[in-house]
Amino acid sequence: MFIKISFIISIIVFTTTACLGQLNKANVFFQHENYPSAIKQYEKVLKKNNNNIEATQKIAFSYKKLKDYTNAEIYYKKAVELNPNEPSNYLYYGQVLKNNNKPKEAKQQFQTLVDKYPNNLIGKMLLQSIDDITKWETEDKNFEVKLVENINSKYADFCALAYKDAVIFISERQVDFVNEKTNSYTNRPYLSIFYSKKDQHFEKVKEFSSQLSTEYHDGPLSISSDGNTIFYTRSVKGELSKKLINQSKIYQATAKGSKWTNITAMPFNNDTYSVAHPWISSDGKTLFFTSNMPGGFGGMDLYMVTKTNDGWSEPKNLGKDINTPLDEVFPYFKDNSNTLYFASDGHSGYGGLDIYSVVYENNQWKLPVENLKAPLNSSADDFGITFQDKDTGYFSSNRAGGVGSDDIYSFKWHNVLEQTSITGVLSYNKLSTDGASLLLVDENDQVIQTTKTDKDGNFKFEKLKMDKNYLIKIDEDDQNLLEKSKIYLTNEKGEKVILANRLGSGKFNFKALPYSYYNELKPLEEVDESLLTISIFGQVYKKLPGDYSNGMNIFIIDEEGNIIGKAKTDKDGKFVFEKLSPDEVYLFKLEEDDDMNVILLDENGKVIDAAKKFGKNKYSYKRLSSDKTIITLINEIDEVIKIAENENFIISKILYDYDSFEINEASKKELNKLITILQKNKEIGVELSSHTDDIGSEKFNLTLSQKRAEAAVSYILSKGIAKNKIIAKGYGKAQPIAPNKLPNGDDNPEGRAKNRRTEFKVIKVK
Repeated sequence: MFIKISFIISIIVFTTTACLGQLNKANVFFQHENYPSAIKQYEKVLKKNNNNIEATQKIAFSYKKLKDYTNAEIYYKKAVELNPNEPSNYLYYGQVLKNNNKPKEAKQQFQTLVDKYPNNLIGKMLLQSIDDITKWETEDKNFEVKLVENINSKYADFCALAYKDAVIFISERQVDFVNEKTNSYTNRPYLSIFYSKKDQHFEKVKEFSSQLSTEYHDGPLSISSDGNTIFYTRSVKGELSKKLINQSKIYQATAKGSKWTNITAMPFNNDTYSVAHPWISSDGKTLFFTSNMPGGFGGMDLYMVTKTNDGWSEPKNLGKDINTPLDEVFPYFKDNSNTLYFASDGHSGYGGLDIYSVVYENNQWKLPVENLKAPLNSSADDFGITFQDKDTGYFSSNRAGGVGSDDIYSFKWHNVLEQTSITGVLSYNKLSTDGASLLLVDENDQVIQTTKTDKDGNFKFEKLKMDKNYLIKIDEDDQNLLEKSKIYLTNEKGEKVILANRLGSGKFNFKALPYSYYNELKPLEEVDESLLTISIFGQVYKKLPGDYSNGMNIFIIDEEGNIIGKAKTDKDGKFVFEKLSPDEVYLFKLEEDDDMNVILLDENGKVIDAAKKFGKNKYSYKRLSSDKTIITLINEIDEVIKIAENENFIISKILYDYDSFEINEASKKELNKLITILQKNKEIGVELSSHTDDIGSEKFNLTLSQKRAEAAVSYILSKGIAKNKIIAKGYGKAQPIAPNKLPNGDDNPEGRAKNRRTEFKVIKVK
């Protein structure tokens, strides 16, 4: 029995040792990116131990790198089961499911990744990509694509480039029957540069240049617009060692007759990382390329260098909005449209590499990058786009239906119906409407987009078909909002330029025009609010001020029961309504009741009165009590209003730069309103006061404020107002209305700007 047990133990030890040896051997191949050999060894390990986590994960990754997504899916499914705490398993499993055109299953893996690891940005992006591609499927297709006949082989053929009367491309096809050396990454021949003439229908494929061919990888490439300089990728010549994987470098060569000479390495090459996929701009001054050099944002990033008098500049990373934690490769810059095209698996896409574009405008990239969508992109790898004219060119893909692993396709860019965008603002009783739901309806009465207004009432609809009629519908139950709101279309500055046509209750129509058209329109002249408006500050509480902080909505209602404003309480239950007439009886309505109290405050938070409750969640407040001396007058927009004598009003748009008392054009416009009030009301005058922030001495600010007040008075007198109707007084920094410093002692620029103000109070003229 002892001998039998010892024999069994020996077998177990031998098997374990053998399994460990094969795993180590597999890992060496894996480390050197010899994935075919690694797969063979991992299969042996798994044959002896089917639940080996390391072997399962690495064989899955090897199949993924070789783009064998069918086998990669099988092993990643098992990897997730064996090691559910490894986030990369969910990430890669979801990716290969996308590659295998299984978006629903992929979404489940990305959702699990995000649920387990909420800070995983790649997981969030890939989760969003599933929704994106679902939406893209409903859009018009911009491209026609065709597999190029005769040029593709059973091997990888890609990165075709129109050149003279031929096409240059990269291929694995074997031409050297003496040197049978293969790429350990794929166990297929190394890449070489080939060409084929169009007039021969690509039937004869030849080596492009013997001077540019080595026994390792050569290509992809880019040729200068004059045809005299070529930039191309070449792997470092030399055998792999245990510590070093061959790196790609970029070389340039110059044309001499039919040969390429003066082959030199670019100065930014490095033995410790790769630089590859060069593309030279038409003026020869900018070279784009991809690299995994240190300091990037992920795997391979896009960089650019510019030509200088001394050679080439230091590489500049194109930034985190173009580069991602994954790979960005195969750049192509289309000069006549200032557009950079590239392939990436790190932006929202269909799966694998997709082709994207981004425009360079006003010395910056116009973000976000745009996915070129199907049928140019697919669930497989799509990359290496080049143009031969404005609308046609080539790209590469390993999608189903091809000839080899990667194949060359041609494309034609459709002139699909041009699209545009609109921006606008929803207003109700001259107030912006926050959080209102808007529906965009097409000519077939179909809802095609939905959105909500932001805190300023702004909204945006994108990808509208040019010159088509659309309807905007307010999707709310508030009948007052539906009946009395307005929709304005705005330009890129947010200025109102068109009042949308009202068709009925909460319905507005417009025609989609080029967005640039709105920028050419003159902004609408809006009736400015009266100078004689006030702000009402208040606070909601249950038992004591400050004990309510739920962010409740408060509505202000006019005498006819119409909502004319809405505010929301802050963390202390405080609220503010601005630009209100000073002589109304105000009715406040709370969103909820629960036995609340409402008090009214001044601008500094001092209690001035309590609103009186009547009925369910309703409160009233009358500003002008009988003990005040009341002045009745006509304001500048011909309203008859009542105000308290000596009540201060801020001319809000007369603000001053530091150490300035200049009356600029905007200030003159506001003072003209005051002049109108004085002209319409002969029995009144105003005391005009000026104030400063606290920078500088008391004497300096007192002098400055007096100059500001006198400058404003001088302007008013120049318009024919009698001198006895206006008094100027400067108060310096003695009467701030906002803190000049923050609670921590730091400077408060916003508060100081408010203190540099001009106020006026109406007085009776004797």
